[in-house]
Amino acid sequence: MSSTVESSTTFVHVWDTEFPAGPVDTKMHGPYQRGDRLLYEKPWIFVVSEKLREQICNHCFQREKGLKRCTGCAFSWYCGKSCQKTSWKSVHKHECPVFKKALQDEELTIPLGIETVRLCLQALIRVKNDPNWRDPSEGFPILPHRTFPNLMSHWEEIKVDKKEVDFIDLMSNYFHKVLKGLGDYEDLLELESLGTIYGKIRINNMTIFGTYGDKLGVGLYLSGSAIDHACLPNACPSFSGTLINIHATESVDCFDNVRLSYLDQIYFSVPRREMLKKRYYFDCFCRACSDENMDQRMNGIRCPGKTCSNAILMNPYSFESDPCSGCGCVANKVLKDQVTDLLKRGREIQAMMSEAKKTDNHPRVLDLAETLHRDLSKVFHDTNSLVISTALQVASSADVLGQFDKAFTYFSSLRLTYPKVFPFWSFQNAEILMKCTTRGLLVKTNQKDQRALLIHFVEAMKIVTVCAGRDSPTFAYYKKFYDDCREVCFPELPH
Repeated sequence: MSSTVESSTTFVHVWDTEFPAGPVDTKMHGPYQRGDRLLYEKPWIFVVSEKLREQICNHCFQREKGLKRCTGCAFSWYCGKSCQKTSWKSVHKHECPVFKKALQDEELTIPLGIETVRLCLQALIRVKNDPNWRDPSEGFPILPHRTFPNLMSHWEEIKVDKKEVDFIDLMSNYFHKVLKGLGDYEDLLELESLGTIYGKIRINNMTIFGTYGDKLGVGLYLSGSAIDHACLPNACPSFSGTLINIHATESVDCFDNVRLSYLDQIYFSVPRREMLKKRYYFDCFCRACSDENMDQRMNGIRCPGKTCSNAILMNPYSFESDPCSGCGCVANKVLKDQVTDLLKRGREIQAMMSEAKKTDNHPRVLDLAETLHRDLSKVFHDTNSLVISTALQVASSADVLGQFDKAFTYFSSLRLTYPKVFPFWSFQNAEILMKCTTRGLLVKTNQKDQRALLIHFVEAMKIVTVCAGRDSPTFAYYKKFYDDCREVCFPELPH
């Protein structure tokens, strides 16, 4: 028995698409195909996000009820004895007295909320106390040359940056206070020694994300950090607790040519390259930065032709553009002035949104995002990257506030526009497609409409299968909602 669900463009055997969970092998070497796992690795050091320190286990990063606080320091939290013992053996027996001392003095407590400070503390502890600190981290494939001593620190560039040097100097003074009487760390706290450690962590650390796309912490992955950047990547990371998995999202001939994106992909080339230079000290010449037309494709404006729905592709810096490919209309001075004013207005509203986000003021964020999206949409095309990123903010804020009608409307629009500018094989696109189904089922009551919505979740499951693998927590998270949606749409099927 088989049946189909009709959409405007295709027929999909929805209930035959079950997406069973299962193990995923890691390939020893290339060539890699889309979906191949090419690396998994445990972090050399890692810390939990300060915002979630009392909400998830500080060792395995799992969300568990009834976390137990370390009775020694009263700072770290664990899901059970197993994680507490493992953490104690690896690093916490040296952290614990530091945290305990710091919590007795408010001035010493505040820096513990800075993830970089705690990462540097862990590095100091490993270098001083772990006889195996020069070894590669646990993972596959093992890259023998990727050891902490061999990581680039860019100390030569960092030491001429006054702000960076001042921060390192403050850390050195702090560590002198909290480590006093707990071991001989003096040689590691000299400016150049600590600056080199800080530089290696600053350049090579990676954000650890959870199944909801939220930041859980930060880790240093020795092999994972060997993968270079590209603004249009051919691989993506996912996490199982603190374990990183990297999957190919395109065909790649060998490991040396695998690329991850170090930045949010919404930016134009100039700010992207500026951020990469400031943060990682390299000039990006990837295919996106070398493509002179990439910025124009991200910066489409509405054609002024009354019956034309095409975009005029405009350079976001010179405001030069070619005539509309559909009707031949050109962007005149009035239109260019409108673009200039909107960009200025957009920066102002984005700054206000950033302030509102700091206090989780979701109604304020939604109001600002809707205002900005409405203004931008008058001049910019639906495929403009600023319109897309603002629409995503509206959809996300409405979703948080339980305004599912509005969330569904925006996610449905994003389903069409997002992959025209940004990578199809990405967790962000999977979330958009998944929420087109889950939020749509909350507002659509007609069974035919509900069944049509399931097609989008099928696409989301394909993306998650490629980007995370069928054995990942992210896949399990999506799979649960997918099966629930299948049951709602097809109650007659055996489940």
